[in-house]
Amino acid sequence: MGGGDTCQPQISTAGSTTRGSQKRRRHRSYPPPDNTSSFDPFSCYLIARAIPQIPDHSQDLSYVIILKTVLTGSMRTNHQPWLLFVLLLILSYYTPCFSIAGDTLSPGHSLSLSKRETIVSKDGTFELGFFQPGTSLKFYLGTWFRRFGQKDNIVWVANKENPLSDPSSSTLNLSEDGNLLLFQGSSKIPFWWTNLTFPGSNITEAVLGEDGNFVLRDRSNLSRIFWESFDHITDTWLPGAKLWIDKVTRKQQLFISWKNSQDPAPGVFSLQLDPDGSNQFVLDWNRSQIYWHSGLWNGNYFSNIPEMTMNSIYNFSFVSYENGIYLTHSLHNPSFHSKLVMKCTGEMQLLTWLSGPWVWNSFWSAPRDQSDIYALCCAFGVLYHENSSNPCECLKGFQPFSMNYTRISDWSGGCVRKSALQCENNTYANNATKDWFLKVPNVRLPANSKEYSTVSAMNCDVACMNNCSCTTYAYNRSGYCMIWKGALLNLQQLSDSDQTGQDIYLKLAADESTKELDRFGTVVETARQGAAGILRG
Repeated sequence: MGGGDTCQPQISTAGSTTRGSQKRRRHRSYPPPDNTSSFDPFSCYLIARAIPQIPDHSQDLSYVIILKTVLTGSMRTNHQPWLLFVLLLILSYYTPCFSIAGDTLSPGHSLSLSKRETIVSKDGTFELGFFQPGTSLKFYLGTWFRRFGQKDNIVWVANKENPLSDPSSSTLNLSEDGNLLLFQGSSKIPFWWTNLTFPGSNITEAVLGEDGNFVLRDRSNLSRIFWESFDHITDTWLPGAKLWIDKVTRKQQLFISWKNSQDPAPGVFSLQLDPDGSNQFVLDWNRSQIYWHSGLWNGNYFSNIPEMTMNSIYNFSFVSYENGIYLTHSLHNPSFHSKLVMKCTGEMQLLTWLSGPWVWNSFWSAPRDQSDIYALCCAFGVLYHENSSNPCECLKGFQPFSMNYTRISDWSGGCVRKSALQCENNTYANNATKDWFLKVPNVRLPANSKEYSTVSAMNCDVACMNNCSCTTYAYNRSGYCMIWKGALLNLQQLSDSDQTGQDIYLKLAADESTKELDRFGTVVETARQGAAGILRG
């Protein structure tokens, strides 16, 4: 397939909603220990003192739940000595994250994955360390909101395309020459590094700021920044970060979605300033197809985001500079928290925390409907269950490119044929079972068709059958023959009550003609004659 047909990202450059922490603990009155218990009062006192010390914002909530259950259980039952042993065993087995040096990593020092070491911003808002997304066995260096924990809450990833696999030997080092380097095992080639040249050695330090920006700066001149994570963003836009475009070089900053919920490698969806230079931002697919506009900025809000007319939380502003323009935003109340995430499902979501439990609230999101997200189901996928967590299915005769990916809502691989067409395998013979067309009724037409006028419906049918690169055709009421070559993109099955769609005819392999049909279509008989000259190549 050509670059316009594939759903794999075209560039290799650059996340997500969260869940809250545990409910506030209730104080309980516990019955006095049984007189026959051999559990001594001092041990009971130690456990009682330990309960409040377990942090509710711990990164591993399963650890918190298990530990608190053992502690409280030991006080509510006949206290046996083995319960204390179990508690000590859990504590020795589990190694929580430890902040090694506040917010700073100094030259010659490192963060160890095996020791779960981290650094924490001065105000305690952000934490930087190693993490595993979902059930993945891969490790990454990243930043997250500390009080919300890691799950679905990563805001920046360093080695997004080069994960670590050995937790026992992975470290982040600040070298003597001032560079950050991510190593694994005995390899002398870093998995990720800042790749900077400095005027001298031992002049830098790495600091995690209160805004979530991880910077390399001059130790003797703190305002002198050599490198910052805000210049290498992934899928999350934090207050203070800039979305920019250089009007001379045409280079620009992109917020690019993760490939899926367990892989921070660049996905197919991104957020950027309008390439045409207007004061708005856009969402696009595969760095090639814009599918949503914010509307122009009028100095107070974007015209396609009505929620901003009632905004008392954010302050957005466009700033012009010599060669370009950038968009940034801040919070009116610095005690609030916010993040704008470009999700791997093609949706952009602005999330806020104002007060109360540590859970995110959606301020606004776009697009409103999944049907407005371009090629959400990718090649030969059809949007069938709109506005659901699993909206895509494959067309008849096709299957997911990867079942493992589609299980986590990653349709970037699209769907592939179960059986090859005869023309692809050069197996056609006059007495062989022929390829055929499946009628798929009432759909939104796929993108990128070619139209031919003054052609009959039969000639349109035959012309597509006789051209191996033609995968689908449609014939509209105005007498136009529409042909699709290669993958079908942006296909949506409309409901029975929505009659704005049109029928298409999908070419399937002969082997599929003997299989049971599903709800997506009915068989269409076709002939292999005539229509010469309608399509070529």
